[in-house]
Amino acid sequence: MDKENSARTKGKVSSPRSLSQDASEQIKNGLINGIFRPGTKLTIRDLAANMGISPTPVREALVQLAAEGALTQVAGRSFVVPELTVESYEELRTLRMLIEGEGAYRAARNATTELIDDLQAIHNQLQSAKDGACFKDALMWNQRFHLTLSRAAGSPRLQHIVEGLWLQMGPMLNVLYEHREVPSSSLRHGHLAVIDALIKRDADAARRAIQDDISGSTGTILSAIEPDLAANNKDKK
Repeated sequence: MDKENSARTKGKVSSPRSLSQDASEQIKNGLINGIFRPGTKLTIRDLAANMGISPTPVREALVQLAAEGALTQVAGRSFVVPELTVESYEELRTLRMLIEGEGAYRAARNATTELIDDLQAIHNQLQSAKDGACFKDALMWNQRFHLTLSRAAGSPRLQHIVEGLWLQMGPMLNVLYEHREVPSSSLRHGHLAVIDALIKRDADAARRAIQDDISGSTGTILSAIEPDLAANNKDKK
């Protein structure tokens, strides 16, 4: 039984808005977790069938995600997950440094013990995933650290922008590390510098720390993008 009929049998008919939000969340999860890979074409009919809902809320969700830059709309009723490019990565990295840096600055000014403990626990999970060579889990915990920090800024607008940037970054990172290790370094992890800054309520140090963390893996990511681009172009010939 699809979601619309199930809702009716319970005496509560889901509104088009709630169905659209649900569709959007499912598509977002697919993007972030690497289910929808760069270059994948998403069609309204197929997604609606898989979700068990009518095409209208799916279309609304896809149009909204395209407006946010997470998808590219092509002719007809199709949408495509953006391809990997060096330029797109560099732009996303720069924007993340600016916006997440501001978020960390704001979060540090009124950082609570609860926030600091949450971030430490998330980072511990990230480290455990890396030690166990679970790249998907490591990416998930890394993303959660960044989104938790930006949420602590107390600005819904800032949080919305950060989530949009991560939505575009998700497919890229999942493909890059699918058959590789998550970037590691002998240096102390940048997340720990962020936590130190929050403990001291040092807003400037928090901004610098998260920006250093974001930029720290640039070389590894750029070196990985080029081989993937070459392989993708070869497959298309």
